[in-house]
Amino acid sequence: MKMTYDEFAAWIDEYFEVFNKYGQDPDEIHRMDKYFSKDVVYNPYIAYVGKVEGRENWYKVLTSHPSGIERLTPEHLVIDERQQVFVAQIRTDIIDRDTQELLLTKRYLCRYPLVEEEGAMKIARLDFFWEILPTGALEIDDVFERDWKKNPDGPQRLES
Repeated sequence: MKMTYDEFAAWIDEYFEVFNKYGQDPDEIHRMDKYFSKDVVYNPYIAYVGKVEGRENWYKVLTSHPSGIERLTPEHLVIDERQQVFVAQIRTDIIDRDTQELLLTKRYLCRYPLVEEEGAMKIARLDFFWEILPTGALEIDDVFERDWKKNPDGPQRLES
């Protein structure tokens, strides 16, 4: 089952909409099963951030920082219909869950190869790069570590 360009574009729009609503909510995370394959691999090209294999492990990462929520807005997309892959330049706003205050904005560049699973196209891998913010700027880890310190068994950064 291959998607046409228009089907791909609609799938991407739906994915980001659903991710922003449910993708970091532990009670709703399994709504993302429609988009992530069982064997999805999160493959970051970021120092001290480790690879995550498997959908359930990926969900643990997504829900490991409940006080800081990522809101993803694709700014530019490249869709490769032949290879069934898309690349997204994404503006990410990190929002404080309780106050709804914007804490920081950062850009991601992500490559999403898809695979057919159970008759639907799903994300097989997420190759992930992120913007380096200026020295002294509030960073994602500054926000997420608020939660990671409360849960020492969570998916923290790898030790250097």
